[in-house]
Amino acid sequence: MAARPEVPGEEVDAHPRPRLRGVDVLRGLAVVGMLLVDNRGNAAIPDQLEHVAWDGLHVADVVFPVFLLVVGVSVPFSRRSARPRAALARVAKLAVLGWLVVTVKYGSPTAGLGVLGHVAGAYLLCWALLRLPRPAQVPVAAGVLAGLCVLTVVLGDGPDRSWGHAVDAALGLRFSAEAPHSYLGGAVTVFLGVLAGRALRSGAGRAALVRLTAGGAALVAAGAALGPLVPVNKRLWSPSFVLVTGGIALLALALLHWLVDERGTARPFRPFEVLGIEAIVAFVFSEVVFRAVLSPGVQPAVDGWVTAVAGAAVSAWLYPVLSIVVTWALCAALLRRGVVVRV
Repeated sequence: MAARPEVPGEEVDAHPRPRLRGVDVLRGLAVVGMLLVDNRGNAAIPDQLEHVAWDGLHVADVVFPVFLLVVGVSVPFSRRSARPRAALARVAKLAVLGWLVVTVKYGSPTAGLGVLGHVAGAYLLCWALLRLPRPAQVPVAAGVLAGLCVLTVVLGDGPDRSWGHAVDAALGLRFSAEAPHSYLGGAVTVFLGVLAGRALRSGAGRAALVRLTAGGAALVAAGAALGPLVPVNKRLWSPSFVLVTGGIALLALALLHWLVDERGTARPFRPFEVLGIEAIVAFVFSEVVFRAVLSPGVQPAVDGWVTAVAGAAVSAWLYPVLSIVVTWALCAALLRRGVVVRV
């Protein structure tokens, strides 16, 4: 097997190990999900590709947690996370890039740090967690989720008033799914990825598959059991949301590890692997070109024309599919030239 290349959104080991291509494929599938959700053509897109307004879970709500968990999977394969200067530099670069993307998209320098800011904040908090002795890490992560449960029960979780609103307001920021209140829950999602990475690093194969599958099923069950007390809520990044989406991500990772790395069924997944390797390029390009530049004028015009010719349902899918094809073409061209952009 080829040595694992440096890829965006993951750490790089100074001593390359056999490449786990299933991880790249899962990251690429998360990127495809992001493009479908962010670039939908019109309201005729299926409800599952729309974020739930408050409590509940659609496919669209699972996409980013999957990406965030994969960020954690790569940490055990790297030595960079053990170096404070390198880790903090990575956080700073992600935050600055997130600020630039959001500023371009919304035309305001005070719009926040967006998705990449959430990645930066969650990664930083998880990195701090990993400075603790290993036996203390899982109990501390569980304690964070327990604390968030208490905040939800005590302060409420209404769409206009919640602990998340209070935290963001105290920081002088507007409440959103990517605002700082969500970083704690996001850090636990990254940490679940670290645990998965440790399982894979300890020895890929049947043992890792059993651990990933059992862990994923247990997390989904735990999150579902917690749901009546603390509802599944992406905007709050609630503990039940962390558990359910983390479990789904682990099950997907187990499946792809089995198919791609163990059985060698890589060819059908190659397009997703390309997007996974060039994830930063794919995300930034889509946000700037399809969201910031084309969305205000070109996208509505295309939607109107295609709807008139082929119907709203076709138009709802055409724009996001075109965004995926164009973005993939750019990423494939870069990869053919040996250019891999990473932060």
